[in-house]
Amino acid sequence: MAYNAGSPMPPPPPYMNLADQGGNDPMNLHPPSRRNLPRYHSGRKKGNECCKCVCWFCCFIFIIILAIAAFFAYLYIIYKPQIPSYSLSSFSVGAFDFRPAELTLNTKIFVSVRAENPNEMIGINYGEGSSIVIAYQNTTLSSGELPTFYQGHKNVTVMEIVLEGSHPYGSGLQKAIEESSKSGSVPLDVYVKVPFSLRLDKLDLREVKVNIHCALVVDSISPKKKPNIKSAKYDVDAEF
Repeated sequence: MAYNAGSPMPPPPPYMNLADQGGNDPMNLHPPSRRNLPRYHSGRKKGNECCKCVCWFCCFIFIIILAIAAFFAYLYIIYKPQIPSYSLSSFSVGAFDFRPAELTLNTKIFVSVRAENPNEMIGINYGEGSSIVIAYQNTTLSSGELPTFYQGHKNVTVMEIVLEGSHPYGSGLQKAIEESSKSGSVPLDVYVKVPFSLRLDKLDLREVKVNIHCALVVDSISPKKKPNIKSAKYDVDAEF
């Protein structure tokens, strides 16, 4: 159909034959091009793996705690551990001399510490590095150390300890001690630190330190008169 160059282009036909797109060769028939859409990967799988790792870790920790608890329960049932007890059985003064010229106090005090191990299958090793201090109103009077020894099962041992000291003192210490002695009530603080370890059969466990504070009250603190213990209160804690 002929048309003039100046006339407008005719509208496209409402449909086209496949032969018009690819000619008469059926091998030239191509489907219309298709745009590749972006793929979004879900993070659900990675999150599930993290949850599984956390669950396995929690289960592992739980099994370890359960095993440790079962081990200590076994030890408790088999050995039936009991806490050892300590007490100050005697107290005497060998020297208690104030030297005003030097402002020093020289002391020599003898104490007996009673240690009882009530356990039938557990022994106690008392190690080195122990100390015992006697103080009056935060002023050290004498100090010493406990012996190193092994205490067997169902055993009571009395340790005889000599404490000595030569310490400077303030002007009010002598007067305060004299007034306390006149009233028949001298408050003293006894601090004991002893490292020990428990022995189960032939196995020695980890060493711990036991701290003992004894609030002691005696009627006098003089070498001329044997002091009598009026009261004693004990406070015990351990350092693991």
